Amino acid sequence: MIEQDKNDKAATRVRTIRDLANTPFKRAMLVVQIASYVLIVGSPLIGGAIGRSLGLKASHTGGVILGVFIAGEVLFYGSLAFLGKEVVLILRDKMKHWFKRKNSSKE
Repeated sequence: MIEQDKNDKAATRVRTIRDLANTPFKRAMLVVQIASYVLIVGSPLIGGAIGRSLGLKASHTGGVILGVFIAGEVLFYGSLAFLGKEVVLILRDKMKHWFKRKNSSKE
């Protein structure tokens, strides 16, 4: 009976970012994932700034932009390999919470 209560509490508990980054390694992977978002979205600005500071031609600057974008993708998928399940569980819990609110407001 007590074990069933623990399982029920675990099933109804909402996961947070603290649950995702509960060890130093996972915190580091979360930082890497955030850095990958910055690199992916900011690749034109970052690559353009690097190309301008080095005095590169436009075609070479395009290559730098592509390199920054690819580096962001590699970091993203690398960190997702370690955080993937937890990220999916957090998103699933959030979506369940959103749908429960909508269903309960209709009644």
